[in-house]
Amino acid sequence: MTSNLDSAGVSAGDRAISRAYRREFGLGMIAYFVTLAAMLLWGQLDGESPWRFVWALLPVIPALWIVVAILRHVRRIDDYQRQLLLQGLGVGFALAMVASVTLGFLAIAGLTVPGVAWIIYSVGMLGWLITTQVVKNR
Repeated sequence: MTSNLDSAGVSAGDRAISRAYRREFGLGMIAYFVTLAAMLLWGQLDGESPWRFVWALLPVIPALWIVVAILRHVRRIDDYQRQLLLQGLGVGFALAMVASVTLGFLAIAGLTVPGVAWIIYSVGMLGWLITTQVVKNR
């Protein structure tokens, strides 16, 4: 007879952890997109008002909420899931740093790269995503 502990399915506890994370992360993303839309619609970022800087930073508040959601998720998951997550985060961080240094040296040499911050962000996030999938599928 096979033990229930050998089940390949996801446990009820793991489903509850995933639901909590999706709820917290999802609410943070909704708040982020709402504040982003408000910033783009009403922020007048190309104007002269000093308030444009406050508007520009408004989406950072829900981004911090997302960071808290991720930290809470890390505390709730088991050691194996934590290892997968942290490996992905580590590679994503390292790739973002390499992209930052590379673009920094190119800037020193005189190359102007528009949207440099978004390039670094994208490299880090893609590194996190791809690494997590590769490690998970090993």
